[in-house]
Amino acid sequence: MANLKILFRRLLDERASLIVLGDLFDFWFEYRTVIQAEHFQVLGLLRELVASGCRVTMLAGNHDFWFGDFLKKNIGLQIAGDFLTLEVDGRRFFLAHGDGLGPGDWGYKILRAILRFPFHIRLYRLIHPDLGIPLAKFCSRISRNHITRDRYLKRDPLWPEAKAKFSQGYDAVILGHIHIPVLRQEDGKIYCNLGDFISHFTYGRLAQGNLTLEKIKD
Repeated sequence: MANLKILFRRLLDERASLIVLGDLFDFWFEYRTVIQAEHFQVLGLLRELVASGCRVTMLAGNHDFWFGDFLKKNIGLQIAGDFLTLEVDGRRFFLAHGDGLGPGDWGYKILRAILRFPFHIRLYRLIHPDLGIPLAKFCSRISRNHITRDRYLKRDPLWPEAKAKFSQGYDAVILGHIHIPVLRQEDGKIYCNLGDFISHFTYGRLAQGNLTLEKIKD
């Protein structure tokens, strides 16, 4: 939380815009009248950013994709869905969390489609929050333990997807998901993986057309 406050303070000072590529929350689900108490501080910081004039855009991650109206109506966030395309200084940017991209991993892709099916979301809302939230957080821990970061140190599964986007005319691809910070340039194209705020405390910064990978320190 301390590192997140430092980053938000920088954004306030610079009047910068913020784009969150998902997984800001370990689990996010909007019941009609309930919001998780553990998110209170982060939501307050986001509301302060928006109130100061900062534009904050949220993309779906694999842990926080069940968006309703709360973040938009009560916090003032812009909800972009699964991906976002931007044009900055004549260059095209593709931004996404990164889960489900690339070949293979069909088991996860099928599960992803099931979890995002509207009927299944309505069914889950029938579970009392005191049961539904702990259940989701338990499944989240299983997911983190199953997909370790060690295998990504040898091969970045998102790099082929970045190259595919380059062939579609994008000049820069910015992703997350694998929790390994990467800034790679090839033939004038840029691939950036933002890393995480769990152990690396890294984020991307685009200023005057230059994309850098920054690290927050207390």
